[in-house]
Parts: sequence; structure tokens; C-alpha cells
Amino acid sequence: MSKNNKNNEDRLSAKEKREILKRTLKAARAADSGYLIRDTIEYVLGLATEFIFIYLSALVIDGITQAKPVGTLLSYAAIVVGVQAVIFMIKLFLLRRSSSQTFARSTNLHKNLWQKVMTMDFIHLESTDTQNRFSNADSQVDNNNAGIPALCKYVTYSIGGLFLIITGVILIIPMVFVKPAVTTGFSGFVQSIWGFLAVVVITILLEMLKSLVINPKAILSFEKIQNDKKVIQANRVNDFFSNYVIGNYRNGKEIRIYSQQKLIDKELDKARDEIAEGWFKAYKSAMLPNFLCQLVNIITKALMYGFAVMRAASGMLSPGEVIAFALYFEKISAGVSEVSDFYGLLKITPTFCKKYFDFLDIPDEKYKGTIPTEKRDDNEYEFEFKHVWFKYPNSEEYVLKDINLKWRIGEKMALVGRNGSGKSTLIKLLCRLYDATKGEITLNGIDIRKYSYDDYMQLFSVVFQDSKLFSYSLAENVAADTDFDSELVENCVRKAGLSELLDKMPDGINTYLYKDFNESGVEISGGEAQKLCLARAIYKGSPFIVLDEPTAALDPISEYDIYTKFNSIVGTRTAIYISHRLSSCRFCDDITVLDNGRITERGSHEKLIAKGGIYTAMWAAQAEYYKDTAGELFA
Repeated sequence: MSKNNKNNEDRLSAKEKREILKRTLKAARAADSGYLIRDTIEYVLGLATEFIFIYLSALVIDGITQAKPVGTLLSYAAIVVGVQAVIFMIKLFLLRRSSSQTFARSTNLHKNLWQKVMTMDFIHLESTDTQNRFSNADSQVDNNNAGIPALCKYVTYSIGGLFLIITGVILIIPMVFVKPAVTTGFSGFVQSIWGFLAVVVITILLEMLKSLVINPKAILSFEKIQNDKKVIQANRVNDFFSNYVIGNYRNGKEIRIYSQQKLIDKELDKARDEIAEGWFKAYKSAMLPNFLCQLVNIITKALMYGFAVMRAASGMLSPGEVIAFALYFEKISAGVSEVSDFYGLLKITPTFCKKYFDFLDIPDEKYKGTIPTEKRDDNEYEFEFKHVWFKYPNSEEYVLKDINLKWRIGEKMALVGRNGSGKSTLIKLLCRLYDATKGEITLNGIDIRKYSYDDYMQLFSVVFQDSKLFSYSLAENVAADTDFDSELVENCVRKAGLSELLDKMPDGINTYLYKDFNESGVEISGGEAQKLCLARAIYKGSPFIVLDEPTAALDPISEYDIYTKFNSIVGTRTAIYISHRLSSCRFCDDITVLDNGRITERGSHEKLIAKGGIYTAMWAAQAEYYKDTAGELFA
């Protein structure tokens, strides 16, 4: 986050703070509609139990000093136990699902962020700034000092604080309005109502000083570190190595074979040193405010107990009343503290809750039209790139330069070229993961940006080179859903060349992949995973299928099997290949050669070989690898 952005956050207007507070509470209610009533009831019942205990304890103490019958004292004790039991049962009944509901609130607030990540423009996902903003937003869901749970908690505490003040005042009033034994001098002042009011005012001022001035400084010391860019980055590194690397058992092979322990240890130590240094600074900055808070607590307690003792010494209070008076006064003081803590928190909480909404409010930069894509029975779709240029965000170098390209449904086209020539980028533009910087891409003569984004995305099935599978059932991976057509799933899996694997699976298409969540999960090879991704593309049934290095992880026999069944797999759909294995190009109607972001050659395999250009050079370089199988493959 830039310095200017941070300063803008620190200068939130009162109106902006109110709006953020309203939005935060609304989000919390949406995540857990009953949290305020549930948490308040639980808290107030606990406070009520304390008052009852103090009141009855004072009766017991006075009963002992006044030599009341044992039966009376036992009845007091029985009332204490009985009331506590009743309140416990009430809390148990009303709040039986409290923990699970609190967990659900946190999960739903996190889920809002996850859904944003899954639906936001892809252009943002590759940005480090977006990733840091996500980390910052995600931390506010569990930030009990000044984030969303802190606000929810202190709303409840402020209501509880009012209960403490009102109940404490009601119970302490009979002890205040007692006829003083002395009416003059300091003793007379202490015994008068004015002495009591003076102590109350001093206590309130001290508590407000602690809550509104001192405590926020301590909280800000910690929050400053939580939002420090270096600490955020260090936390991300720590999470990556702790969870993704060490926590993922499939990485264990590389860690052992390449002795990566030292690398991981060094990176973790570096990250954790950065985190530790940040928190040391936070504790150092908070040391004085925390000391002053404790000093205020000691002063207020000394004031309350001293005042009670002086009144008791004058004979105005009985031994039990001394204890009750001091404790009631302490509860009133705690109530003032909780109410003032709430208002103090309102000064700083909006700044941190805003980070949650700042991420959710990241705008989509892509224009998303409203025209539905035409559902054509004849599959007559035509795509065209018209003078398309593209450069990635924060880059001045164009990756694609003046691309002019057209193809129709049913054609099989290959994109070939050296690494970095722009092949995968062209597909990202076609699938609208990015929009062209200049130029236009059309579908049936209409700019693709004018189509409904969701409708448009249904036109494509893509197998990326780094496509991922989840540790769920085979069927769920192929269908990308928990609801699926079992017969279609199996058909697609077999079309992709996985009949042998499927027949061996203990639960058929319901067999889990990997062992992350299921001990009986099946470990599959990289080639088998790539075939499953191909099955997923077939299952979707889109008119365009894009294959980015579709056979890179396959052995030559499996590659041969895929290509010989190529027409039955793809059918009448348009297939676009990105491949370094030029053997796949022989199956294509059209081959487009990219070099340095430009189309340099286009035509059939035979025409390009005859031309003697870049394609010919690439083919010749790979000929050694094909000489044993080329005749069989392309006879």
C-alpha cells in the first residue's frame, strides 16, 4: 500500500467511518444473523451471575458476623448455587450452537473473499499488490484487536457495559444514601453523597483516559506491524513454505532428492526473523501505553477500595457491605471502561475494517457486455483477431504485435513457436482472461467484449499446460461439480485414454484422487492427470477446445493413442493446439507460427516445410526424435 493510500485511510472522515461501521455490522449479520442477540445474552447472563454472587456473598458475610442461624446461611448458599445452575441451563439451551455459529460467521466472512478471488478479473490475480491486499483483508476477519470480530465483540461489550453501570448503580445506591456519622471535614466529605460523586467522576475520567487515549495507542502499535508490507510479505512466505511446501506430502520427493531442507530452513528463518522483529517493535511501542493502562487500573482500584474502607471505618457499612460496595463500584467502573473502550475502538476500527472492503471493492476492469452468445445448432462460429496488440500490466513491451487471424468451427489449428513467442498469451486473450491492449477480437463479426462474459466463457474448454486437479473424486474433477452425469463422465474418461486406469479404480468414477482427504485415494501420474484434464474439457462440451501442450506429460505410446483417436475425441469442435511437439501439427488443418509476438508463417504442414522458414527449422531440429515413429504416425 502506498504512503498516500495509508494517509488517506488515516484521514477517514466521520461520515466515512460511520458508513464503514454500518457496512461491517451488516456483513457480520449476513454471515451470522443471530450473533448480536446470542452473544449479548451470553455475556449479560454471565454478568448477572456475578452480581448475584456478590449480593448473596455479602448476605452470608453479614450473616456470619451477626451470628444468624446456620440454616439461614445455608439457604443463602443454596440460592447462589441454584441461581447459577438456572443461568447455566439457560445459557446451555440458548447457546448450544454458539461455537459452531461463531465459526460459521468467520468462515462466511472468509468465503466472501474467496468468492471475490474466484470471480475477479484474472488480470488482478497475477498482481503482488492484489495478493498483499487479500492477505490484509483476510487478516481482518480474525483481527480481535481492531478488525471485524473486535467490532462485533465490543458492540456486545458496550451493551454489557451499560448493564454493568445500570445494575451496579441500582445495587450500590442503598449503601450510598446512608446517614453520615460526621458531617464536617474530610471524613464528612467522604461520608457525604458529594464524596461518592467525586470518586465516581474521577473513576470515570480515569477509565475514559485509558480507553479513549492510552489503549488505542497500544492497539495501533500492533496493527501498524500487522499492516507493514515487510511483515505481510514475510507472513506470506512463512505460510507458503509451512503449508504449501511442507504441508503438501507430494513435495516430499523433491525435498529429499535435492536436499532442499537448507533452502526451506533459510527462507523460513528469514521470514520468521522479519515477523519476530516486527512484533518486537510492536511490543516495544506498546510497552508504555500498556504500563499506563495498568497504572490506571491500580489507581482506580485503590480509590474504590480506599473509599469503601473509609466508609466502613466510620460505621456506615457492614463487613459484607464493604465487600459488596467495592465490587459493585468495580463493576460500574468496568462498565464505564467497556462503553468507553467501544467508543475508543470506533476511532480506529473503521481503518482496519476498510481493508476488508477495499479488497471486495476492487473493480473489474474488463468491460462485460450483455449480448448472449448465439446457441447455434450448426456450430457456425467464426473468430477473428484484427490488428491485435497486447502488453501485460506494468510492462512497456508488447507480447503480441499486430495479430491478424481468423478461423471457423470445425477447423483444427496449431499454434507453434519458440518459448516466449506469445502462443499462450494469444489463448488468454481469446478466452478473455485478458483484453487486447489495441485492436479487436470478434465472434461472428461482433467484438467479444460485448457478449455476456459468462455466456462467452461457455464456448471454451481449455487444457492448460499447468492445469490442476483437486483431491476430490474422479467424477467431480471431470464434471467440475458435485452433480454429474455418471455415464457421460465415464465416456469422457475412456475417450481420453484412461480406460485401464478407470477399470482399476476401487470405486470407479467415485474414487478419490490423491490422499489429502481420503486414505484410499489413488495417486496418479502426470500423464494420467493430463488425460483427466482432457476428459474434463470433453465433458464440458464447448464448441472450442484449446489444448496447451496436451501431450507434454505423455509417453510416445500414449501420445500416439491420443492422436489416432483425435477426431473421435474432438469431433466437430474447433481445436486449437499449442505444442512444442510438432508431430501434433500434422493432424491440423492450419498451422500458425509465432515469433517474437508476430505471425510469421501460416499454412499446412507441407506448405510450411516447403517454405523453408522457422517451422522448417523447428521440424528439422525435432526430426531426430520423430524418425522412429514418424512413418507409423503419419502413414
